Amino acid sequence: MRVELHEIPGLDDACQTVWKVRSLAIEGKDSVQAALVEWQKRYPNELKAIVKVMKLATQQQRVQNPKHVKKSSNPKHVDAYEMIARTGVCRLMFFYDEQNASIIICTNPFEKGGDQDAAFARCAALRDLYFQHKP
Repeated sequence: MRVELHEIPGLDDACQTVWKVRSLAIEGKDSVQAALVEWQKRYPNELKAIVKVMKLATQQQRVQNPKHVKKSSNPKHVDAYEMIARTGVCRLMFFYDEQNASIIICTNPFEKGGDQDAAFARCAALRDLYFQHKP
């Protein structure tokens, strides 16, 4: 299984002082990058808000403000989180990899109104897959 990490457009190395943010690609498919492109067309202000949260997350040990980041309350989701475009519908699911150069790995997009538990479950499954096959 081919697992890759991709840089996020709009995040330069200068702002990533504590964590690096990357999107997860499995077998060449990167649903996060695809969502970012789609959100640029459909929800440009929300994309700006998500990028702002990403930048905030790169500069803090852990974002504690639930307006920006929330951890799943379901213990089956093992450290799955979501980045929130505060008042909008766009979310990015992610987890932390503290073993590999402090990386925040965005796994899958989610739009409010969908099945949030399923989005967290997908993030947790991708987290497990990543740690089994990490680059």
